[in-house]
Amino acid sequence: MITGYNTDVRHGNRVFHVQTEDKGFSNPKIETLIYVGGEILDSYRSSYEDLIAAPPVVETEIQSRMDEQHRAVIRDIKNGKYDLTPPDMLEHQAFNDRPLDQAILEFLQQEGDVDTLELVLDRPLKPAFGSLFQIQVQARLCQSQSPVAGAEVTVKLISSLKKATSLLSGRTGSDGQFRGEVQLPPSQPGQCAVVVGCSCDQGFDEVKAVVTTG
Repeated sequence: MITGYNTDVRHGNRVFHVQTEDKGFSNPKIETLIYVGGEILDSYRSSYEDLIAAPPVVETEIQSRMDEQHRAVIRDIKNGKYDLTPPDMLEHQAFNDRPLDQAILEFLQQEGDVDTLELVLDRPLKPAFGSLFQIQVQARLCQSQSPVAGAEVTVKLISSLKKATSLLSGRTGSDGQFRGEVQLPPSQPGQCAVVVGCSCDQGFDEVKAVVTTG
């Protein structure tokens, strides 16, 4: 396991603590957590199974990926990704934010060097407080459009004023589909959104939707 990074980033009137660590060869992932006031605001994970598939493992390559991911998150914070915004702007961002380092991935796709994971919706997510929220997404590869089976899916409720809550988790079926439903609470303080995240060896993607009052 390689020594990780811990950085405090001041942006606006808030201090973000960014922590990146290697989960070890038995679980070859790089995880970055973003804390505000001791609570986890967001998280990112990436796999480096490709680096340990053909020994010997060069730890400097893992360290380089950790450094790149850590810096990318800090860059997002400084660019205002986690700024508190009015509800109408939050809704706009929830449907248009791109995953971590999406610009790099899009460049690699254009070059034909990588086929990355993407989440596809049959219809827009429309969560409302106090109602049953149904989730139906498909995990597939961007270029080949091939479904991704066994991808890990998580559903979280995030708030600008409260710790994120895990609502549901599971894996995609052989057709890349994931279906589920959860009962959303009657209300919650702050600006709230549901985040559906998906991860596998081919990358990470997520979709967000602002929670309305019904």
